[in-house]
Amino acid sequence: MERFTVNGGKALFGCVAVPAAKNAILPILAASLMTDGETVVKNCPDLSDIRVSADIIRAVGSMAAFDGSSFWTVYNESEKSAIPQPLCSKMRSGILYLAPLLYRRGKVTLYYPGGCNIGKRQIDIHLDGLQKMGAQLECGEDKITLLAPDGLKGTHFRLRLPSVGATQTLMMAAATAKGITILHNCAKEPEVVDLARFLRCAGAKITGAGKSEIIIQGVQSLNAVEYTPIADRIFAATVLSGVNACRGMVFLKNYPAEYMHSFEKVLKQTGLRIVHLADGAVAVKIFDRAADIKVHTGFYPAFSTDMGPLLSAALINNNGTLVLTEGIFENRFSYAEQFEKLGLCCKVSGTEYYQTPKNSIYTAQLKAADLRAGAALVVAALAKRGNFTIEGLEYIDRGYEKIEDVFSALGGNIRRNTFEQQQKSKS
Repeated sequence: MERFTVNGGKALFGCVAVPAAKNAILPILAASLMTDGETVVKNCPDLSDIRVSADIIRAVGSMAAFDGSSFWTVYNESEKSAIPQPLCSKMRSGILYLAPLLYRRGKVTLYYPGGCNIGKRQIDIHLDGLQKMGAQLECGEDKITLLAPDGLKGTHFRLRLPSVGATQTLMMAAATAKGITILHNCAKEPEVVDLARFLRCAGAKITGAGKSEIIIQGVQSLNAVEYTPIADRIFAATVLSGVNACRGMVFLKNYPAEYMHSFEKVLKQTGLRIVHLADGAVAVKIFDRAADIKVHTGFYPAFSTDMGPLLSAALINNNGTLVLTEGIFENRFSYAEQFEKLGLCCKVSGTEYYQTPKNSIYTAQLKAADLRAGAALVVAALAKRGNFTIEGLEYIDRGYEKIEDVFSALGGNIRRNTFEQQQKSKS
């Protein structure tokens, strides 16, 4: 079992490049199955979720190769239309293969998806929309099968709520459906816009992505493309959190400034200064400014739910209070008990999280329960004086390529080792 060991309390200085966004890459990799020829997705970080995506593409009979940066997909004709249960259990994004496999095979079988336990992420909107487009649904105890042997047809469909995944699924389905599809109450997240941009590069006819209404004119086929997804706003928020909590000065290359306004606005209240440049941004924190912060997370352009735990970590040395109201997932505050070990007073009441300073602490054993909570623990441990261990690295590795190297390069004292290595170092 691997764990991080952290000696916290050191300021961060240096430069870091923001990679392409995991939440943009995963739907694009699924959509690459819909293209004819060799599609290449560039600047991909080496994440466990991306390697699982390669395994899914291979499992349904097509070719996938990943060298730690570029990802190649070549569609092959095959009778395989079921995504194996072990792969579905590793990440929720297996749901994004419904539309591509319906287009390619006319049939798809999917076991109920796994991923981080941050709350209910129902797939009913995906299924309702696909059925409205003509797919037939068969439900089993632990899996679902969709059938569309004659292809899908354009329709008008209103999403029950602006789900990112459902918007992406239905946009992919409509791209090659017969006729025109109009989707209402769509998600507006940058990752939705990026998928639409990828599909348009492949020949799809999509207008309105980033707005509540998206209009898609179906085409017969999609061509192969080379594509670089947008920069990862959650990765950028993680680094900003580190600078705010630890102090210091860091240059973020390839910084996605247009998506960071709400996060920057909050951190500026506690003394963080951000200077936008043509090729990135500089984040500087010299002193702490006490501030009482209240934030509500929600659907874009509201404050991102993924940034909520990172905000908690960014404010770990803030002498004010934080009230964080979660508007999407009901189990987002798994890190509260761990933050208590770091000398904070934390309280969870329904969808609200309260955080206030309590005392100093110099050692703690911590455990991540999901991806963003894990990243928050890393930032928090780096910011507090003392020695800490962090377990649950399998969650963190889903969204960050060697996060320990990112912060080590900035001067943080963090390293990855096995439990046996740690015990040996003590003896």
